[in-house]
This record gives sequence, structure tokens and C-alpha cells, in this order.
Amino acid sequence: MVRVNRLSVLHVALALFALALTARAAKVQLLDGKIWGRAAEKQHLAQTSLDAPRGEIRDAAGVPLVRSQERVRIAIAPPEVRDMRELTRALSRLGVGRSVIRRVSDRKHKWVELSETFQPSDVVVLARMPGVHARSVSERLYVASDGVRRIVGRTGSGGVAVDGLELALDSLLRGVRGRTAAFRGANGERYESPDLLTEPPRAGSTVTLTIHLALQDICDRALAEAAAHLGAEGGDIVVLDPRDGEVRCLASRRAGSRVGAATAVTEPFEPGSTLKPLYAGALVERGLARVDEMIETFDGRYTVAGRTINDVHKAERLSLADVIRFSSNVGIARFSERLTDREQYELLRDYGFGTPTGMTYPSEAAGTLREVRKWTAQSHASLAIGYEISVTPLQLAVAYGAIANGGRLMQPAIVKSVQDADGRTIYTHSPRVVRQVLTPETCATLRRILQSVVDSGTATDAELATFNLAGKSGTARRTSGGRYGQGMYTSTFIGIFPGDDPQYVVLVKIDNPAKTYYGGKAAAPVARNVIEAAIASRSVNLDGRTLAAQKIRSAPRFDPAPVPLEQVVDAGAVVEDSAPRGPALPPVSLVDTMPEPPLRGPIRFDLGRPLRDVPRTDSLVSVPPVAGLPLRVAVRELHRAGLKVVLAGSGDGATQPAAGAQVRSGTVVRLWRP
Repeated sequence: MVRVNRLSVLHVALALFALALTARAAKVQLLDGKIWGRAAEKQHLAQTSLDAPRGEIRDAAGVPLVRSQERVRIAIAPPEVRDMRELTRALSRLGVGRSVIRRVSDRKHKWVELSETFQPSDVVVLARMPGVHARSVSERLYVASDGVRRIVGRTGSGGVAVDGLELALDSLLRGVRGRTAAFRGANGERYESPDLLTEPPRAGSTVTLTIHLALQDICDRALAEAAAHLGAEGGDIVVLDPRDGEVRCLASRRAGSRVGAATAVTEPFEPGSTLKPLYAGALVERGLARVDEMIETFDGRYTVAGRTINDVHKAERLSLADVIRFSSNVGIARFSERLTDREQYELLRDYGFGTPTGMTYPSEAAGTLREVRKWTAQSHASLAIGYEISVTPLQLAVAYGAIANGGRLMQPAIVKSVQDADGRTIYTHSPRVVRQVLTPETCATLRRILQSVVDSGTATDAELATFNLAGKSGTARRTSGGRYGQGMYTSTFIGIFPGDDPQYVVLVKIDNPAKTYYGGKAAAPVARNVIEAAIASRSVNLDGRTLAAQKIRSAPRFDPAPVPLEQVVDAGAVVEDSAPRGPALPPVSLVDTMPEPPLRGPIRFDLGRPLRDVPRTDSLVSVPPVAGLPLRVAVRELHRAGLKVVLAGSGDGATQPAAGAQVRSGTVVRLWRP
């Protein structure tokens, strides 16, 4: 029998304790070492995240629209303040309000955070005072333009994207947050150390838009002036480059709203007569009609499926070209009967209606295009004149872009390029064709018809002095509470500029104008003003060489004789189109039809002789024949000949001296108003 004494038991117990202690130490240091290391680091070091500067947003010319700026946010712990008087003086110098200073001076408050942010250089002294806690924040600075703010959107507290492109491109703009650390004392004090590793923040990418700030400003001003002049509730302007689908301008305005969404992308409307050219193109493309084909329009009154459709411009017969030129509801309804319901639906669907365009912008509306099985007996005719369908201004501009570029429906783009924080380009926009909707030949025909709309049709108020402009006006009734409201209209004009080799599609939509609601009177002049300002601006991206080569021509005629029209407005009519016009104008040469006057030879002055002895160098010019021309055109022709013009009374457009007379350049010619 083995006897165990007390000393042996004690030795065994000590050995087991040493073994357990070693095992525990091994577990703590080897297995759980990282866990305890992180706990110790958390206890002794204060970790702080660093905001990453959001990337810049620039316009197409590189002008910053949005950028981030480093600011300082101040918080004060009154119990920690040593010299309250010095602190309050420093706060007063920064412009802090008295109510905030009173709260800071009351030591009962444990923590007071200032709502303002400050420039780092302004708070260097303040930040060093005991009880003052300063932290660096990144703040967004925006161009002072409501139009731009609607496009780029906003960021909220903490740099969180709220809407607009800030939200759509947040993953590119927000960057990567950094990290820094400081030693923490027993009482919570922090001690900076250069030996502590810090992960610097990585700035967000720089996004360059297709928007031109100068053109955006032109459109914003034009829209504001139009709303004020017409007493309108608001409106939208879209400028699109049809060649590559890049959006140059998105101007939106609503009564009572300062900064909101770009409603040109988010709010659909019934387009009215602006859909008629799309139908004309489909009919010509399918061989179902010719542009010079005449059709009975029944003196502007036609009943289909129990609904009477009326024309503002009444005529017994109109060609397809003049149906567009004078925006005949009856004519387009009758021509559209040659399309089946399925063909009509496919026509509108192919232009992208009823589905978002896919442009980089949140909350883009798809509009409404009902399936054929949901149509009523009146839907076929209603769709032809632009009702029972809703489209966004952007969708409609894209559709007209296809007419402008030869039939290619382009996906619109608002982002031109993206560069990362190192300056490397990681994205560049490439034009994307969604589908071919028309042949180039049909598009050229449609553009000639749309030029006649501006020259002598329903949108003469959009006519430019020296360049051809193609376009279409539209006037549609607006709904209120699910029904068409009395005296509520949407006035629209879409211009293709220039008419021959287009560079821009300009869409203007005016909501509820109070003075005049016809699209040709309310919206068309706004489009003209935008285009004229764009031509005059040096900052707008227009190809001046191409424009200089283009000269205005006579508007094309597709009918053998002018169609007499009279103004009739029926109180129960479905109102479409622009303001009433008089008889159709005959095809006449407008401007730039005469050669430039000969250049004068150089004038040499002999300073040794009196000035009266200097020989006259005035050249003789011939008074051009201007009888029968519109007044504006006649004046321009006389000016181009080097003559001065004085308007006389009404007459037949005769001049004194008479046409063909040889006079000196600069002679005053009296013109009797035609």
C-alpha cells in the first residue's frame, strides 16, 4: 500500500496549478491574442473615421457645378471650459448668435453643438481652447442656380445623398472613408501621435455631365421670363443633341417650388399635336400615304365613335403635309385610320413611349401607353391627336431627335465621363442607338414639312431671321381631378435646329399659361429666344462653321395651291395646335438670296490736305425688287443691298426709289408696308 503524504499532495497541486496557469497563458496569448489586443487598443486608442470628400460634378466644358469643401464643425462642453469670457469673445467674432452664446455660458449644459460650419483658418484659435471640440467635415458647395440644383440634387446631413444625380451616382461620388487614431488618457483626454498609423480618405470620382452651364442658364432665364409674362404655373425646357443623344439642358420650373426634381424627366403630360409628325412618318414609311396626297377634312368637323373632333383651322381638303403644317385633328385622325390598332401601338412603342429612357436619373417616369386590349372605340383617334397617352418632355425630345438624325432613336445621356481620384478616366459616354425607327429619306421629308410649320404654318412665332428651323407646336387640355379642366392647357413647341443639318432639338413646354395657350404663341417664341441666345453665346457648344454654311431657303410646298383657312374656335372642340393664322404664304425667297454687296476699297487719308478734299468712295447699288415679300424679309433684302429703310404707309410693297434704280450705298429707301 502506497502512502501519500501531505507534501506530495502539495507538490502535485502546485504542478497542476502551474500547468493550468501555463495553459491559460497560452490560450490568452496564442489563441485569444488578437481579441485581447483589439480590446486593449480600443481601451487605449480612440478611433476616428475621416469623411472622404465627395467627387466634383462638372458641366461639359469642365466648369464645376458641385464640389466639396473642407469645413470645421464645433461642439463645446461648458463644464470643461476654463476661460468662459475668452470663449464667448471668440464665438462673437465668428458671428455666433447670442442665444447660442448664452447656452454655452451656462455650465449646466453638458454639450452644445453649433449648427454652423466654419472655415478651418477661422477657428484655429478657438479649436485650441479647453472644452472646445472641433472636427473636420466635408460640405457640398453648389452653383447658385436652381436649374442646376434640380439636376444634380442634394446631400443631407453626414453627406448622405438625397436625390438627383447625387443619389444616382452616389457610389462613384462618395469615395472611401479614412481612419485615424489618438492615445486616450485616464480621464478621456486625447493625445495625437505621429507614430500612429492612419488610413487617409480617398476622394470620390469626378463626374462630367453633358449639360452646358451657359445653355442651362439661358433656358432657366427664358423659362422664368415666359412664366412671368404668360402667367403660367411653370414649364420645362429640354435641349438635346440628336447626333449622340447627349442632353445639353434640363430646365424645370414649378409655381411655389424652389428646388426639386427635374420635372422634365419625372412628370409626364399629354403631348397633343406634337405626335402628328410621328404618324406622318409612319404612314409615309409604310407606303400608306404620300405627303402631297389630299384627304377630305369636312370643313374641320369629323365624328368618330360618337365623338366629334374639331379643327381650329377649317378646310374641306388638306394634303398630309398641310395636315401637319396646319395641325389638322380631322386630317391626322382620318389618315391614322389606315393603321391598325396594333400598328399604331407599335409605332408609339418604337419611339420609346411607355417605358423609361434609361438615362442616369432617379425616379424617371415611364409615361403611359396602354395595351391595345385596354383601348376603347375612341382610343385610335384620340392617340392620333395626342390624347390617352402621356410622355415626359425628355421622351418627346428623344423621339424628335430620331427625326433630326436620320431615324435613329438614341438613348439619352447626361453623364459624359467619369474620372477616379487618380485622374484616370474610368467611363466615357458612347452614343447608343436603341433602334432605327425611320429611314433617312423619310426623316428628310418630315424635316421639310416641319420647316413649313415654322415658315407659314402654326408656329411662325418661332421663325429665325437667318436660319431654317423645323418644328411642331401642340396645345393639349390638362386634367384636374381625373377630368379635363376648364381653361387648363399645356402649350408645347419642339424645334429642330438647324432644319437641314440639326445640332439641337429644343423642347419647350408651358403649363397653364393664362394669357395665350396656343403652343405656337406661348411656347414657340420661348424656343426661338433660347436658340437665338445660344447662337450669340460663345460658351454654348454649337458648330459655328456648319451654321455659317447654312442659308435660309423658301419653305417647301407639297400642295399645288394655297389652302384658304379661317379662324373658328368651337367651345366644345378638342383644342389642338397653335394660334390661328391667315391664308397660307406663297413660296418666296426669304433672306440671304442676294450676293454680298461689293467690298469698298480702302480709304486713304492725306493728313496734309483738308478732309473735304478726300474723294468719295461710295459705290452704286441697285434697289432690289421686294414687292410681294413679307415685311420682315423685304427690310432684310434692302439692308443686305446696303440701303437704309424708312417704313411708309400701307401699300403693295413698292419702294422709292423704285426697284432697279441705281443709287449710292447707304441711300434711304421708303418702303410701303405690304
